[in-house]
Amino acid sequence: MDQRPEGTVTGGAKLYLQVERLWIGSGETAAHGRLLVYVREGRVPFCSGDRVVFRSRIRQPRDFGLPGEVEQARRLAYQGIFATGFVLEASEIVLLRSGAGLAHRVDRLAASLGRFIEKEVPGSEGGVLKALLLGDKGDVPEQLQDAYARSGVNHILSISGFHVGIVFLAVFHLMYFAARRSETLALRLNLKQLLPLSVLPVLLFYLLLSGAAPATLRSVLMICAVVAALHLRRELDPINTVMLAACAILFVSPQIFFEVSFQLSFLAIWGLAVLAPPLAGRFAGVPALLRWLLLLAVASLAAVVATLVPVAYYFQRVSLIGLVANLLVVPLMGYGAVVAGFASLCLSHIYEPAAQALLQLAALLVRVSDRVIEYLSLAPVLTGYVPGKLDLLLACLALCAVTFPKSRIKRLAALSPLLLALVWRAVPSGATGSGLMHLYFLSVGQGDATLAHLPDGKWMLVDGGGNANDTSARVGPRLLLPALRALGVRRIDYLVLTHEHPDHLQGVSYLAARFEVGEFWESALPSSAHDYRQLKWILAARGVPVRRLDGEGSVFAAGGAVVQSLWPLAAGQPASDDANDSSLVFRLSHGGASVLLTGDLRENGERALLARGTLSPSSLLKVAHHGSRHSTCEEFLAALSPKEAVISSGYANVFRLPAPSTISRLQRHGVRVYRTDQEGTIEAVMAPDGKVTVSVPWGHFN
Repeated sequence: MDQRPEGTVTGGAKLYLQVERLWIGSGETAAHGRLLVYVREGRVPFCSGDRVVFRSRIRQPRDFGLPGEVEQARRLAYQGIFATGFVLEASEIVLLRSGAGLAHRVDRLAASLGRFIEKEVPGSEGGVLKALLLGDKGDVPEQLQDAYARSGVNHILSISGFHVGIVFLAVFHLMYFAARRSETLALRLNLKQLLPLSVLPVLLFYLLLSGAAPATLRSVLMICAVVAALHLRRELDPINTVMLAACAILFVSPQIFFEVSFQLSFLAIWGLAVLAPPLAGRFAGVPALLRWLLLLAVASLAAVVATLVPVAYYFQRVSLIGLVANLLVVPLMGYGAVVAGFASLCLSHIYEPAAQALLQLAALLVRVSDRVIEYLSLAPVLTGYVPGKLDLLLACLALCAVTFPKSRIKRLAALSPLLLALVWRAVPSGATGSGLMHLYFLSVGQGDATLAHLPDGKWMLVDGGGNANDTSARVGPRLLLPALRALGVRRIDYLVLTHEHPDHLQGVSYLAARFEVGEFWESALPSSAHDYRQLKWILAARGVPVRRLDGEGSVFAAGGAVVQSLWPLAAGQPASDDANDSSLVFRLSHGGASVLLTGDLRENGERALLARGTLSPSSLLKVAHHGSRHSTCEEFLAALSPKEAVISSGYANVFRLPAPSTISRLQRHGVRVYRTDQEGTIEAVMAPDGKVTVSVPWGHFN
């Protein structure tokens, strides 16, 4: 193991390994390179330098090919990782030999302190304390992390300049207080000049203990630069200090420039350096407590302004309550929980009763903060502003315009056009629709999700992907939400579920709880499955009207398009017990172009549909059941006569879909086949004159 394991919010872990040997079949071979291993369940008790052995299938990292997707394969490549593995349980990984060296000992100490926190403060408060003090966010519940993000204070959960600065000041004041008790030290030494140097080893050790994240490293380097300037009696320039820290980190790891945490960390501190001082100078005559609160508000505002555009770009939302949340939570968590918790860790191996008392105090402050955050997270967030790469450039240039010109007139002249451009690009165009129908067959792995931008500008989502073998799959937050935000979806006017299987349902449930939904469409044969009933409860709680579509061939307009419901039969009539054969099937038409959406309909359902005589040719076919050999029969294809077909399936899936026989049938009928497992998200544009243009703008090689 070449670094400390990381916990995940789903109860698993991530391991970073240097591979030495591979066993393939009965053969053994030497190997070299980094490997990232995902553990689905359980935490691993290993440290840096430990040698382990396990059984896993090794794969090359691969992105899904979605709009708004984090390019995980590229990020791993920057870290020298070109292969990943997967292990079901932590117990499957066997320790061969324990490691040695400083990193191993620091990891063991961090693990010991983590166990101390878990023992004394179980539950979510303990998870937050581990994040604040040790940089381990794996035990912070996902809902709580989301609440912190919605409130605009998720930065408090990552050890950064604020935490490091608090620790530095706390240790400095403690040492200064103790040193002044000695008359000899107070008279012979310049304590305010020498003691900051004495605190630096503590910070360096804390850097190692917390995992040396980019934000933590930046903070320690900046404090080192400040201490060096004070010791050498040199004038300190905050911008030069920021640039020095950035250059030092990039010199060692240039690829980290593309990490979101690196960018936001430096932009926030840059904003503090250039935006806060002009406002802070106005509070000179204000009473101490009020001045402290105003300075805290100014610092929060400066960091929010400096990172507003990047946060909206990367996360597709901006907290509207962040300033208030920072004013309430920062004192509790920073000046309270961090100081008490750090003191507790220092005393845990010296005098445990005092350490326990301090940790309980820190836990109380965290508990209060969590309740405040959970309440504030109910406030609305800004989701209507989704900037592009040009907006990122304009925002950075605006920060430069504030920083480098010396005179106010020059700053104003440089800043004004940049701000005007940002505002102009942020104002919605007001267009209601293009007159075209855009279909996005989203690449969500072994699942189905089809997004339609209807001619009048409304949005329809048919199914939401998921994982049939993993009920905790995070297709909603990880894949669908970024994709929909990147495509500009603010409201789902028509949310459609073809049937209740998890690989269609999971994402629908997630989005139904987070988006405004106009209508929900379901099959005339609704399910009694638990997950389906949970979805219906969410819809009922949010007052979403439900529309049942049957197979009687009803035709109606939706968003400027025409919907024809074809299957299943109305309730009360005979139908298959197979949920796949009860899938909702409907045609979506715009002028002379149409697409047939088939869910997971199998051959029995296709033949029953053919027997009813309601099928007519379609321009585009969404192939049923991920291209299974039990779907898309010859007669069905002959009746539809599609020119193009789309298959939604996961890359190298265990079901080996799509089936070669299905591909062959489609090719025999002259159908051009597009596959999400090979080409990523597929876009089809339908014009009123019947022209259909299919492209793969988010393919794996674009």
